[in-house]
Amino acid sequence: MTTATSELSVFVERKPGWIVEFTVEAPPEELDRALEVAGRKLGARLRIPGFRPGKAPAGLVERAVGWEALRNAAAEELIPQLYARAIDQEDLDPVGDPSVTLETVERGQPVKFTAEVTVRPVVDLADYRTLRIDRPHTEIGDSDVDSALEEVRRRFSDLAEVSRPAQAGDVLRCTLVMRRGEEVLSGGEERDLELDRERLVPGLVDALLGLTPGEERKFPLALPADYPQEELRGVTVEADTHILAIRERALPPLDDALAQRDGSGETLEEMRDRYRVRLVEAAAESDVEHFQSDVLKALRDRVKVDLPAAMVERELDRELADMEVRLAELGLRFDRYLEYTGGSLEKLRAERRPAAADSVRLELALGALATAEQLDVDESQVEHEVDRIGAGRRLSGQDRRRLHAAAHVDLLRRAAAERAYEIAAGGA
Repeated sequence: MTTATSELSVFVERKPGWIVEFTVEAPPEELDRALEVAGRKLGARLRIPGFRPGKAPAGLVERAVGWEALRNAAAEELIPQLYARAIDQEDLDPVGDPSVTLETVERGQPVKFTAEVTVRPVVDLADYRTLRIDRPHTEIGDSDVDSALEEVRRRFSDLAEVSRPAQAGDVLRCTLVMRRGEEVLSGGEERDLELDRERLVPGLVDALLGLTPGEERKFPLALPADYPQEELRGVTVEADTHILAIRERALPPLDDALAQRDGSGETLEEMRDRYRVRLVEAAAESDVEHFQSDVLKALRDRVKVDLPAAMVERELDRELADMEVRLAELGLRFDRYLEYTGGSLEKLRAERRPAAADSVRLELALGALATAEQLDVDESQVEHEVDRIGAGRRLSGQDRRRLHAAAHVDLLRRAAAERAYEIAAGGA
């Protein structure tokens, strides 16, 4: 395919995997103008006898810096501009940075280069308007309220120190250090630890039962797959505990006095009613979150799209970069984490690639839905989001433009998600 717009010729070849290679030719005048601009910028930094900075003739500037330096400076300015024009001219939607090969950048000759870039794939939404998801509805019963009130009793309970061995339900004053090899992952400071199997890591309570004040114990502990710190999930650590004291919990009566201490009313019945309302509200919020999650999963799974490998790898790069930051906040280097888990970067990428592919698939599905539904976001919303994200930061013009583009995309996806919720709930 050959087109010409504003004296720019573009030859496009589409390859498998949503890769596009195109050759761009621009007339010699494009280079002449770029050389003039580059000469002025370079000249402003030179001291040429007899001329103020930036006022020396172009010929003198070229002789001072050399043709190669001048041509390279001109190409650095010109090629990105020509690339952007070619993308607009051919109505391409790139999803990454291009690989550019310069072919001709010489005076009197057309400027010629080849670029290869991954473009956004075509997404088949199928009959997305038939998407339906049942809304969950969680009922709150008396047993749920009873459990909430038991938490209130625990909060206002008294702890009495005992000298017997630790039992389930006791509160230990102890130190608990978790290590992998020589690396300390967490712990070391004195802390209170309640021996409650529903609250602690599986296996931890059983390892601590029967210990007495002053006793120490070391034992292996396998962190579960749902451990809060994602990077430590499934890791087996060595736990080292020192028991300083054991305290027994004495729960207060469930009565009007407890309601008054909790600030939830004057009577026990008022407290029950207030906690029931709170539980109903919390359950409603959780139901909405589950509904929305189910809708997005259903939308993601029903679309038909050939995912570009470059998009998946870029998502993997982003996720692993975030993971490296989180590890650094824990004082753990990324390479040490790989060593501890017995893995490699290649293995980690392979394990996370399916989830990254799902993220990309959902991103593309929401973008396609926004297009199909002709959604848009108000410019004032975008500017407000830019101001919110950029608050407290000094943004250059280029930084603000990038932030503006990212905010627009993000808000558009949110609008598409809201539309998906409406459709899934049976809305028109």
